Amino acid sequence: ALGEEQKIVTIEGLGAERPHPVQEAWAELDVAQCGYCQVGMMMASAALLARNPNPSDDEIRAEITNICRCGTYQRVLAGVKLAATRMPNRG
Repeated sequence: ALGEEQKIVTIEGLGAERPHPVQEAWAELDVAQCGYCQVGMMMASAALLARNPNPSDDEIRAEITNICRCGTYQRVLAGVKLAATRMPNRG
């Protein structure tokens, strides 16, 4: 059960004020194919980048565990890396 201090963010909330860097990268690189898995991929990517604004390829692969039936994994990897360059907390 969630405590009062915890917050849930949905894909709609991710870009509520302005598009999140992950959403921008996905659109710019045409990451999605059928789109079925992309909400989960984007949310997992945003969570990863919030914790680690400059992940390695292996860290991305370890964190983004959603299955994509279209096989867009290389585009997902490119999308996360592009979004990482645009994260406000990147050191």
